[in-house]
Amino acid sequence: MKKVLVPAALLMLALTGCASKTHKTPVAKTTTTVTTQSTKTDVQIDGRKEVAYLCGNGSVKNPLRVMYGLQGQNIVAAQVSYQGALSPVLMRDTSDVNYNTFVSPQGITWKAALSNSDTVDRVGAVSLVQPARQIVNGQEQIVSQIVTQNCVIDDGRVTVAPTKKVRTTKTVTTKKVYKHKK
Repeated sequence: MKKVLVPAALLMLALTGCASKTHKTPVAKTTTTVTTQSTKTDVQIDGRKEVAYLCGNGSVKNPLRVMYGLQGQNIVAAQVSYQGALSPVLMRDTSDVNYNTFVSPQGITWKAALSNSDTVDRVGAVSLVQPARQIVNGQEQIVSQIVTQNCVIDDGRVTVAPTKKVRTTKTVTTKKVYKHKK
């Protein structure tokens, strides 16, 4: 039986506190333990970075946000927010050397281009996938269902922090002739 221990909830809380487009914020070191049928993983999170994407095919693009959990330069966890739904904490699958792939014990998968903590907000993503039941050749099977794909960085979405009122001035240039007095 798959189960996620209580410390995984602490990681989720540590990853969800950020609301800006992209930034790296130091957080208190958090340790989480995720246990599945065959693996046990302990992860310490040193920082986090939130990235906004636009996903979909053609001209129809939907916003998607990912909070990445960082450990030094490595990205070790992710949590996806898409269409009002928040994924469980997804842990990095280090066996995939071609992509940053994150998987939950429930089988939800987020796959992004290979990057580190400095470049994660500059690279696109491949897809968000979840398991689904489907009848194949008369038998029910669990298959991967694409939730969304073809994600690019959302450069148009800028989260503006409150700023002070700035006084503007108008600059006028004129030609002034000076006479020297003797």
